Amino acid sequence: MKRVNRRVVLGGVAALTAASAIPAWGDENRGGVRPIRLTTEHVTDPLGIDNPNPRFGWQLSGHGTGRKQTAYRIIVAGVWDSGKVMSSGQSTVYSGGPLRSRTRYHWTIQVWDENDQPGPVSGPAWFETAFLEPEEWQAEWIGSGIFVPPPVKTLPQALYSAVDLEPGHTLGQSFESESQMLAVTVLLAVTETASCRMTLRRGDTVIGTKVLSGLVGDRYGEAQGRLDFDKPVEPGSYYLELSDSSGSIGWKGLQANAYPKGVAFADGTEVPGEDRWVYSIPPNPPANPLLRQEFDVQAKIVSARLYVSGFGQALVWVNGRRIAGTPVGTDYDKRILYTTHDVTSLVRQGKNAIGLAMGRGMFATRGLDTDASNLARWIAEPQAKVQVEINGRIVVSSGPSWQLTEGPTVYDAVLAGETYDARRALEGWALPGFDATGWRPARVVPSPGGRMTAYTAEPVVDMDPVRPVKVSVPAPGIRLYDFGAMLAGHVRIRARLPRGVAVKLVHSEKLDARGHVNVGIPGGNENTSVDGRYMQDEYISDGSGEFTWEPSFTYKTFRYVELSGTAIEVDVVAVPEASAVSSTMDIKLDHPELQWIADAGKRTTRNILRGHPDVGRYGWTSATYRAVQPMLYQYGMAALFENWLEDIRVSQGADGEIPLITPSGALSGGRLLTPSSTGVYPYLVHRHWLTYGDKTVLSKHFEGVRKYVTWLLGKLRDGIADDTFGDWYPPKGTPMAPEGGTLVGTAYVIETLRSAIAIASELGRMEQARTWQARADEISRQFNAAFLRSGEYRTAIQSSYRQTGNAVALAFGLVPPAVRAQVVQGLVDDVERKGRHLDTGALGTGALPFALSDNGRPDLAYAVLTQDTYPSFGYLRSLGATTFWESWEKESRGHQDPTLSLVVNWLVERAVGVSLLEPGWARFRVVPGRVGSRVVLDTVRGRISVSWRAGAGEIEVPVNSEAEVILPSGAKQVLGSGRHLVRMDERR
Repeated sequence: MKRVNRRVVLGGVAALTAASAIPAWGDENRGGVRPIRLTTEHVTDPLGIDNPNPRFGWQLSGHGTGRKQTAYRIIVAGVWDSGKVMSSGQSTVYSGGPLRSRTRYHWTIQVWDENDQPGPVSGPAWFETAFLEPEEWQAEWIGSGIFVPPPVKTLPQALYSAVDLEPGHTLGQSFESESQMLAVTVLLAVTETASCRMTLRRGDTVIGTKVLSGLVGDRYGEAQGRLDFDKPVEPGSYYLELSDSSGSIGWKGLQANAYPKGVAFADGTEVPGEDRWVYSIPPNPPANPLLRQEFDVQAKIVSARLYVSGFGQALVWVNGRRIAGTPVGTDYDKRILYTTHDVTSLVRQGKNAIGLAMGRGMFATRGLDTDASNLARWIAEPQAKVQVEINGRIVVSSGPSWQLTEGPTVYDAVLAGETYDARRALEGWALPGFDATGWRPARVVPSPGGRMTAYTAEPVVDMDPVRPVKVSVPAPGIRLYDFGAMLAGHVRIRARLPRGVAVKLVHSEKLDARGHVNVGIPGGNENTSVDGRYMQDEYISDGSGEFTWEPSFTYKTFRYVELSGTAIEVDVVAVPEASAVSSTMDIKLDHPELQWIADAGKRTTRNILRGHPDVGRYGWTSATYRAVQPMLYQYGMAALFENWLEDIRVSQGADGEIPLITPSGALSGGRLLTPSSTGVYPYLVHRHWLTYGDKTVLSKHFEGVRKYVTWLLGKLRDGIADDTFGDWYPPKGTPMAPEGGTLVGTAYVIETLRSAIAIASELGRMEQARTWQARADEISRQFNAAFLRSGEYRTAIQSSYRQTGNAVALAFGLVPPAVRAQVVQGLVDDVERKGRHLDTGALGTGALPFALSDNGRPDLAYAVLTQDTYPSFGYLRSLGATTFWESWEKESRGHQDPTLSLVVNWLVERAVGVSLLEPGWARFRVVPGRVGSRVVLDTVRGRISVSWRAGAGEIEVPVNSEAEVILPSGAKQVLGSGRHLVRMDERR
């Protein structure tokens, strides 16, 4: 989708025939080229890095046009002088002597210009090391040490089928429970209205029984059966049975021996090769712990550093002053993140105190999630490791001398939300001199096993509060707050409530048919929380007066919030949260529907930036793959994406498999094949290098990419890959596209190989590159042999024309030249037959406009993307959408999903006409775009700006970069740095 047909431009300027380039200012007083915006590890002045060979980057400023860098010299004070290095590159790697841990270094750079004239030395930049070796830590892991046994979950997440429960018959499942049970649940398939009896037995003893009457399936045909107990049921072996059915009802499960601690039954007889869906509800875990320690400092304080890792999460106070929380989650048995904080201004001579309020996050969650985040291999109670150094001397390190108690956050879970009981709050607990009577010693606990790694990417921060645009009362006792747009974050409340009043806040992306927040059935497609609590916060008042409260450990994606529990006025504002990355794209387009796509795409991206791409609280590779290049345009993603690439690398299986979700995902053992998802690994490595010009990323991940490609190629059958998800959610259908996953899956294998070939070639691994190229050529031939029939791409199982297969083949450059015109015409005809509408899902939607624009029909691509009737982006806009949805349907499950983001690439690369040619934006292409369009991209080289008006275009090229302008005539003109006016004659 990055290929450019130079003969084709968009309809708005297709008649332009001649051009000239005119500098916007003269070349007098050019002066030297000056380095600006210095970075270390892609961050400005990073505090606490652990790379012993840090990477340096810089941008350049200089008057005039055609300014370049021909050499540079870097000095890291006291340890390294690079000397004059002949290079136009704007990044390099430290090559001096060994750096010391926990030391600040200052550096400067000077560059030579196109005339070999030295420019001024930059202003100083700095970086500070943390622990260059994990073994340097002296602190111990501490926590409560409490063991919380897991609930019963008989089946992994999968596509379940139902066994019908016929009248007069029974279905059963035996299981073992390690924990107490407050209730037990089953997942049912229900048509219309049905009922049955649910009974739990232990041996011959009936523990509980209940008639489940009035069961009604949701729009997916699912319902939950739940049996609650009068008192907790003790651990042991049990048998759960459904009987006495009426109506159409079935018990969902798998046709497999998926549960080793029990078996399925029918009419009291074991059924081999089956297991049924059972999930128990245990008592809540203990309240979240608080940790504290006091310490004395006698010396004058010159510098003070706090090094901390806490997970799931930790909020840290020093002498009652809160500092930033700990970083995002990881696969904790592979990788543990810590942060460094400058607390010089917070520590004082004399007595001091440090306090940590622990959250559960993905490490200690007990939320009953159908995706089994609560059953991950590392699950334990919250724990922390803390070290404080003052004037280079360790004064505090976590250990058994620390104190612990359970705090006011009595519940928190990633998906379920948070409960805060203000009656349990402890005033001054993080201050010196606090009376800690009743607290107990913290226990030293084992590490989950991951390597301690410094987190230097941007922190997750709160943004400006958003007030509701509308407040309504959908039912007595309920207030509904509409914030007008989708956001990711939490709400902040302010009120004065009597003691014991509990305010409940339920968040949702959408409303149901009654005008209430849409929660969905517990354990179903729209509510993965088995006990039904989903995106729900609770605050219990202590009655002490006016308060302001917001949750500390959970976030939600929402537009709507329902408040209940009090009739007293409550002030409610939304607080968006996101990684503090810089915005790097500003785009203006000539049509309101195109502008909505750009704006909604950027909002969708912002809502998933939390140290890694976070789609619905998980690092889905599938949706993120579609959004990678748009994200690289929209935001400064270098450090954040590096963090995620490392998550992917360490989560990789020994055989090369990549989890569908990372971090916090699980390998499928080869059962799941989806190159359109997990192929994001080589693709992102490649695109990161192209965007930021950092070759070290290629070196670091080459072996991981090689292992993945080897694994992927080993899964092909005659060169074909059957992608599990395929063109996810095309219009008017189920999530699975009617053509299946073979065509798009195979196309994405070829794209994966292309990324791998580029990586290997850049690293000089030419033999490997040639091997992969030969395989890519072979699979391309197999692709056409399998799917190309009489000028149309189709699979054996589809019954009618599909836009996606043909658009993907064209956009990926897989169509043989002899039939290209025929394939293009078939696609054009189908788009016209459908009233100039798309008929594509997650993969085809991004390919379609490129396939049309690059084959002579930019007008049709424009028409498709500016539609406002179903199915189209304009249709979603007409429904009130402010972000991309998971599907085109009014009833779309997700209203905040980057799945459809690929089309943003077309806006930048075709509607405006800017595309990258050489790594680090050293060279880029400009093709005349639509009149009235403009884009500003803040790249690693500096600002690129391109805008078009009738008869002319304005182009800004950063220092040390070149723009290759393709004129409507097909002629090429190369522009150096500076501002340029490109004039064109218009043929009437």
